[in-house]
Amino acid sequence: MTLYTHLPLEDVMAEKNDTEVKYKDTPSGMVMLQKNEEGAWIVQRLVSPDPNDYLNDAYQPGSRWKTEE
Repeated sequence: MTLYTHLPLEDVMAEKNDTEVKYKDTPSGMVMLQKNEEGAWIVQRLVSPDPNDYLNDAYQPGSRWKTEE
C-alpha cells in the first residue's frame, strides 16, 4: 500500500490509547470492543470468515456488547 501524505509517519501511524479496547472471540471469528464514556462496551470491528456474522445485529459496529463479566 502506498500512502501519499504531507504528515509525518508518526502522526499517520499513531494510535489513540486514551480508550480501553479488548477483543472477544465469537463462534466463528472475533470482535474488537471499545469502552465508551458510560462504561459500556461498543463493537468497533468484526473479523470473521463467516458472511452470516456480518448480518448478525449483535456484531454490527456501534452496537452495545452483551456483558458477561
